[in-house]
Amino acid sequence: MSAEKTFKQLFEEKKEITWAPCIYDCVSAKVAETVGFEAVTISSFEQMHSFLGKPYMTQDEMYTSAYNIIKSTKCAVLVDGEDGGGEPNQVYYNVKRYAEAGAMAISIEDCFHGANVGIHTIGVDKPIKSYEVYPHIIPAELWAANIQAAVEACKGTDCMVIARVDSKGTMNGTGPDKFKEQPGIGIDAAVERAKLGVKMGAPMTMIQNICYPGGRPEWEKIQKNVPGIHVYPDVHADGGKPDVDDINELYELGFSLVTCHCFLKGAVKGMLEYGRHVLNDKNTVYTEMDNIGLPIWQIDPFTFEDWGERSDRWVDTIYSLKEKK
Repeated sequence: MSAEKTFKQLFEEKKEITWAPCIYDCVSAKVAETVGFEAVTISSFEQMHSFLGKPYMTQDEMYTSAYNIIKSTKCAVLVDGEDGGGEPNQVYYNVKRYAEAGAMAISIEDCFHGANVGIHTIGVDKPIKSYEVYPHIIPAELWAANIQAAVEACKGTDCMVIARVDSKGTMNGTGPDKFKEQPGIGIDAAVERAKLGVKMGAPMTMIQNICYPGGRPEWEKIQKNVPGIHVYPDVHADGGKPDVDDINELYELGFSLVTCHCFLKGAVKGMLEYGRHVLNDKNTVYTEMDNIGLPIWQIDPFTFEDWGERSDRWVDTIYSLKEKK
């Protein structure tokens, strides 16, 4: 199975912003497809916890997981490529694998993956020990070469490179509360980096930490100064207040793609609820009687049409040969 549409096709056909919610495995990708989404984003953060149960994974592990996800859905898949390997040769090699596997987009960010020793979980306010192995933010010239390598790796495929700027920071309240006062280079320097990514050939850009109530001045600055296709990263809600009241506002400004998180939290909540009922009730009445609104077989991987067609041919062969005996 492969994507029915490329991101380019989705952008050209739709008269509204394209949603690509974050998923992390084949089932979550299939659920997103069943709900009606035409695109999904592999969240590396969610992916590593699902695939390994640990807060870190290698590029090879990320690729193994992503390959299976890409092949399991008709949605256009955006791969969170982290730093792609950190230097142009690794970026070229890793991005080429994703592109040839059928990824429709891949983001390459300007922060090194694993620059610090120490574990920090998003949204958890707890002091941690940290040791900087090397500076977290990739030098602009090196990141530019990484983007150039990624673009060259995608030639001849439908995969689009997203030049992702993670280094903006959230100083002085310019970012989501969950990333409060995160050091960085600021919006002006982030815009210059995004422009550099476009200069290196990336058709899309994404500047992180612009998703917060009152962020419109930054959205407008990006639209005014950065050419190409724009991605709005992870719609958020701080204290029950959404960062944007009407998603059409983003589309009218010029954003073509938006991501968000919802499936992992929903899955964990459902598993906790079901598990507690089974443990306490000592039966499965609650889980089996719960109506989720669709037959469970709709998200079963064995309902793929191509698998069914091939299987039917092989079964026909078996029966025809058996009858000739």
